[in-house]
Amino acid sequence: MRSFLYCKDLYETIQQKSLEAKEILWVCSPYLGFKAHEVFSQEILNKPPSDIRFVFRVNDVAVKRSEVNPYEVQYFLEHFTKNSVKSHDSFHSKIYIFDDSALITSANLTKTAFESNIEVGVILEGTQVDEVKSFFDQSLWQTAKPVGDLKKFKQIWNEAQKSVKKANLKKAKTHTEIRDWTDDYVNTWYIRVQFKLSPKAERKIKKEASWRNKLSVFGDVGYQTFKEIKLGDLAYLADTQKRGKIEIELGRIFDKSRVETDEGDLHFAYEVEDTYLLEREKFYEMLKNADVNSRAFETLLNRNQLKQVTNVLSSIKHKRKKRQRP
Repeated sequence: MRSFLYCKDLYETIQQKSLEAKEILWVCSPYLGFKAHEVFSQEILNKPPSDIRFVFRVNDVAVKRSEVNPYEVQYFLEHFTKNSVKSHDSFHSKIYIFDDSALITSANLTKTAFESNIEVGVILEGTQVDEVKSFFDQSLWQTAKPVGDLKKFKQIWNEAQKSVKKANLKKAKTHTEIRDWTDDYVNTWYIRVQFKLSPKAERKIKKEASWRNKLSVFGDVGYQTFKEIKLGDLAYLADTQKRGKIEIELGRIFDKSRVETDEGDLHFAYEVEDTYLLEREKFYEMLKNADVNSRAFETLLNRNQLKQVTNVLSSIKHKRKKRQRP
């Protein structure tokens, strides 16, 4: 069976098929956009298919032209397996395979393609998909190569973004609402700030990692946390060094990087989403009720701990609130 799809049908089909997929999620797209993972059902994080494969055109030229976002590549690699993404320089196909269904489409894996572009596609079902799977596996996956140095690609991307000029074009009419993912399946950390990085160390880290100045940097994170923390994770960062009230920042992890400094080598960058001020006594009471060791520096919060912390912080006034878009 085959069906012709266009515009909103494409997004709704990918949402439903990725929600139902249990064994296979294979995608090839030359372009990869900002937060493109949100085109899929968020259930792929909670219950990922057993065989996940992505093929993108990850090379210096594509990254410099803003055709492939290396942070999105890293997102897939961190949330699935280190072998789930490969690069291929010689393809223009856009194929989305979910178990025994395959979508052949004009739409690249970008939110813009599914949100406002006039894109079309054909969905195939059952035995018709066998030939598509064979093509994907033999002509793309087996001839693709592992993604190269992501740190280099991110540096190329960040440098290129400094000179990107937005075209003064009338925004295309949106025909589909791409729903934002929630934080239901996002890890949340409690991190106690041991010390503030010196301006010199922070400048060095941002320069070598090519992080923009508006990002906040946490320095010298523990090895295990550095290994486990993922792009998109949340962190409550509590500064207990100052006298008086405890300042707690809620940060969204933007990136992590190994940069050698006199103040440690493992660091992550984050965007501040909220900042809270809490009386010291109430702060330590919150940790005790949440069964979080007050002497611990880095803790991955379980659901109960997160609920306890969130309930306390949501009940107090914010010191300030700001939200940034990378």
